[in-house]
Amino acid sequence: MKAIQIEKHGGPEVMETVDLPVPEPGEGEVRVKVEAVGLNFSDIMIREGRYVDEMPLPFVLGREFCGSIDAVGPGAGELAPGQRVIGGNPMGGALAEFLVAKAARLSPIPEGFTPVEGAALRTQGLTAMMIMDNAVKVQPGETVLVHAAAGGVGGLAVQIALARGARVIGTTSSEAKCRMVAKLGAEAVNYTEGDWVKEVLALTDGKGADIILESIGGEILLRSYNEALAIFGRLVIYGAASGDIVQFDNREILASNRTLMGFYLSRHFPDHLDRIGEAIGKLLAMIRAGTLKLTIDQTFPLERAADAFNHIQTRKNTGKVVVIP
Repeated sequence: MKAIQIEKHGGPEVMETVDLPVPEPGEGEVRVKVEAVGLNFSDIMIREGRYVDEMPLPFVLGREFCGSIDAVGPGAGELAPGQRVIGGNPMGGALAEFLVAKAARLSPIPEGFTPVEGAALRTQGLTAMMIMDNAVKVQPGETVLVHAAAGGVGGLAVQIALARGARVIGTTSSEAKCRMVAKLGAEAVNYTEGDWVKEVLALTDGKGADIILESIGGEILLRSYNEALAIFGRLVIYGAASGDIVQFDNREILASNRTLMGFYLSRHFPDHLDRIGEAIGKLLAMIRAGTLKLTIDQTFPLERAADAFNHIQTRKNTGKVVVIP
């Protein structure tokens, strides 16, 4: 089978199309014929060797997928060949024609969804929903600041926060993306023009945001916490795209009366299947009600996977980027 594999960390040049044996499912596993793969910025961080968890090399990239079950291993429950599923595989393998995944990490593809939509729902949708409802517990009337609001998680988080009765401010990097964020219902701030902190403070009468979603790190994180977050506000870190490490002084956090928390979907997934199931149910209910829309930016064939990665890394995407094996 064809697969996109890396044998060392680096830029797009380390991504190779290779021929690998079709994998066999083991205990509690199924083999999936992959139909679509959703990309996330974490895939770029894995390729570059700066992800939170270290991945063994060689490594087949891609961790979010939609496809049909091709073979079932022992102890895989009621799943059967031919059943179409969406899933996540923290140890990669999705950028391939076939992959093996734990049955517990799979869900039936929602009725009426295309493979591309199925691949766009899970990781970013769960991240946005669980941050809003489980981590920061957004309340009606609160002001939520979403950085990278035109991205996959950002665009969904904007919609969920608005549906929960919050006011939303979204930062992004171009006027075109600002128009998209405004179309979602948020107040858009172009952080490449002027001082975004001053704009946020002006929009909130100097108070700052009650909730901030941050996935970049570095100066953006520091200024978000120290300058743009309201007293008794909550800031959640769910990514570190810049790679810049930030050090906090626990005494400063103590004196700030602000909450700093992290959200990382992959590591604790198996221990919280009840919360995962609840969040997926909420996502589907909002999509069916028309209060949440998936934004698909662009699709790429498997042989152009490096171009798909570059499309995200150069901040050209507005919404989800999907690869079709």
